[in-house]
Amino acid sequence: MPGFDDYHHRLSGPVAEGLDPGAGADEPDRAAYGFPVSGDLLELTDFADFLRFSAELTGFDESELRDTGMAHEHHRTLLAHRVRDEHALVHLWYVGAWPDEPPASPRAHDRGLMWRTFHGAAPGSTAPGHGSWAEAPQDGAGR
Repeated sequence: MPGFDDYHHRLSGPVAEGLDPGAGADEPDRAAYGFPVSGDLLELTDFADFLRFSAELTGFDESELRDTGMAHEHHRTLLAHRVRDEHALVHLWYVGAWPDEPPASPRAHDRGLMWRTFHGAAPGSTAPGHGSWAEAPQDGAGR
């Protein structure tokens, strides 16, 4: 099983250069840049490895991923899919659902990383509080 150092360099190379490492015949060699090649994601059965790899893919650290409350649920979702790829895993973390599937749970969408990228909240997921309409919004909107 690869260790942290094997995953650590995954976001360098074609992603840093603005290339889609999964596109076209002229694509860069995925393995040379440390991206998973056929079968690599199949080995993410260990939760710690899954979390380290997810941190590298999403740009959020492991503690931030745990703080979503979705880490174990997302790991189970990944393991439930026969075909696994890094694009689907990033989609799962940011949107709360595997591509072309409904969210894994009622809270998965609300806890997606997309809301954390701009310090927002999913519509209808948090109440602003009684009388909040009577005061001007604060910078950062209380987040």
